[in-house]
Formats: sequence, C-alpha cells, structure tokens
Amino acid sequence: MDTATLVRIQDLVDRHEAWRRSCLNLVAAENAASPAVTRFAGTDLSGRYGDFLGRDLTARKYYGTRYIVEIEREVDALARRVFSVDYVEFRPLSGHVAGASVIMGVTEPGDCVLEVGSDGGGHRLAEKLVHAPLAKLDVQFLPIDGDLYNVDGERAAAMIEELRPRLVILGSSNFLFPHPVAALAAACGRVSPKPVLAYDASHVLGLIAGGQFQNPLREGADVMFGSTHKTFPGPQGGLIVTNSSDLIARISEACYPGLITNHHLARLPALGVALLEMAEFGEAYARAIVANARALAGRLAQCGLHVVGAQNGYTQSHTVLVSTEGYGTNKDVADRLEQSNIIVNAVTLPKQHGGQGLRLGVQELTRCGADEPFMRRVADLVTRVVRNEAAPEHVAEQAMAMAASLTGYRFTFA
Repeated sequence: MDTATLVRIQDLVDRHEAWRRSCLNLVAAENAASPAVTRFAGTDLSGRYGDFLGRDLTARKYYGTRYIVEIEREVDALARRVFSVDYVEFRPLSGHVAGASVIMGVTEPGDCVLEVGSDGGGHRLAEKLVHAPLAKLDVQFLPIDGDLYNVDGERAAAMIEELRPRLVILGSSNFLFPHPVAALAAACGRVSPKPVLAYDASHVLGLIAGGQFQNPLREGADVMFGSTHKTFPGPQGGLIVTNSSDLIARISEACYPGLITNHHLARLPALGVALLEMAEFGEAYARAIVANARALAGRLAQCGLHVVGAQNGYTQSHTVLVSTEGYGTNKDVADRLEQSNIIVNAVTLPKQHGGQGLRLGVQELTRCGADEPFMRRVADLVTRVVRNEAAPEHVAEQAMAMAASLTGYRFTFA
C-alpha cells in the first residue's frame, strides 16, 4: 500500500480546508453548504445508479431503486413547491448542463439563438456549444447598456422581432439587476413561431427562491435553469423548472440520455435538504444577502473605488462589481487580495467601467454569520489591498481574525 501518498492526499485536503476557513470568501459562484446538507454527500447512494426514462420516476433501468424513487419524488415535490412551478428536471449535474439541455431540447441545426455575451457577463452557453461541429446554431448576442450594466430592453426587443430567433437566453454571471423579462416576453409574443424565452438563474436561484429577485416565469419566461450551489446553498448540480408540459418533455429528452445517464444520486437527498432550508429560511437568507451586498458596495464607493451600478443602488443581488482601473490589472489586484486571504474573481467590465474589474459575492459570508457592519469592515480591507495601501501579509492577519469570528451557519436546521 502506498501509505505515503494516502497521507499526502489527506494532508493536502486538511490544509485546503484550514486555509479556506482562514479566508474571507467573496467568490460569487460558491457557497457553504450546511452540515444538514453535507451529511448526505457520502451515503451509499454515491455508488448507485438510478437513471429513469422520460418524465416517469418509476421507469428505472436498474433494479434496487425502490427507495431512490421515493427520495426523488420528495425532491421533485419540494422543488415544485419552492419555485411554485408545475415541472422540474433535477438530473443536470451543473447549471451549464442544465442550460445545454434547454438549448438541445428546443433548437434544431441552423436555428438562431440570442443570448447575453461577455460584455454583460453572460455564460454564453450556446456560443460554447457551437464550438462542437455537431451543434450548428446561429448565435448572436443581446445588446447591453454598458452604463446600467443590463440588457438593453428596447434594442433587444427590436433584435428579437428582426431576427426571429428560436431561443432567447437571459441571465448573467455578473448579475446585478433584474433583466427586462416582461419586455422581451412581449417581443417574443409578437414573433411567429414564438421564440422560447429562457432565463439562466445560476447566480440568483437562491434569491429567486427567497422571493428577493425577479420571478422570471411570472414575468413571462418559458423556462428557468441554474446552478444549485451559488446563492442557492445546495450540493453542486443543476435544476430546470417550467410550467410547460411540452417544454419539459423536450428538455428531459435532451437531458437523458444524450447528456446524462448517471445523475449522481447522492446529490438528491442533499438537494432535498437545501430545498427544505430555502422553504423555511429562504426569504430571510435572501434578504440578508442583498442587504450585505449593498452594504459592501456602498462602503467601497465611500472609500473612493468605482463600483458599477451606482445610479441604481449598486446591486439588487449578491454581486458587487468594482473597477480596477488605475490600480493594476484585474488579475494583479485579485492576486494581491488572495495573498491577503480575501478571495474574489477577476472579470471583464464594459469600457465605461474601465474594462477590467473584480466580482465580489456575499452569499457565503452571509450564510456563515456576516452582517452589514461586518461587510463594511470587509470593504475597508478590500480597499486597502486594491489601492496597495497595506502589505498583503498585514491585511491577511485582519482577514483571518474576521474569518475566525464567523463560527457557525445561519439559515439552517439545528
């Protein structure tokens, strides 16, 4: 037995966990799953198969699934309740796979797809798919209002009526404000055949579940998909919801077996617990996230940094965007912050905001106990690093002390 390698792997995992506990994590694409969720991650289900055909949870290829069927019935019912929808597809292994399932379920080769490009923080799912020769789509990007950092609703509506796409995808990885869903749904309604309007909620799924962001299906979107591990504090995975029986049938057919056969069963009870948490605590959690994000953004602006979205209150989500213009490249500044035990993302911004910046998300710190005064102290540390006013090792000491003060999980069951 290679005991040395085993010990080395264990040591690396331990060191990783200890280091991340000593950091202030502001990565907008991550979250801290509660002990109530993570206790299900290593069950016997992690080594089992339970794929099923179509929409019938009982149509299993493998035997030995009698309790797996019951678990997934509970998860399906919980997801429908939390999001107030008729149909759920929980098999996607990520938000990206969920989006690919939607694209493959509703388009044919040669169809036009409109989506948010990199200038608006879009995940660009269709653009990435067409890199494979099998996926032949005409992908174009929706117009962005760089000043407001949002989809330009009037120009996007005109684009829909002119190009008559098969699919329109809203959503952003740098989601600050609700997108103009109602206006674009109306534009889709003026086109025949009517385009499918999809909403990528990967970053704001938890805020939607908590009723603190727009409800895209209520505003006219046909389908919503996203990740279950960002503002939604569950296991890594994806989710698709809709009220259309026709859409969910086509999407599920694309999802299985074309993209997924083994949908990693151990996710499902963990997802069920996360759904229960959101049903019980989601509104309070989402409200705290938005309040903390605004407190962080407001203090960063008071300290003299250029924060995107000032004219609209900086943010209505978990995300804050800060320009690094004048302080080095976004990567240089992000590197200095990591050396200071503050973890962020380097992102591209519209030229109106300097072209380069940082993306900060508050959902994990909020889950672990941070409040608005705490976030203002975080902003002070971030400002000192961005401006190069303090050595990273000195800031790291303060960041470690602040991280150590977050001793538990909120918005979860005892």
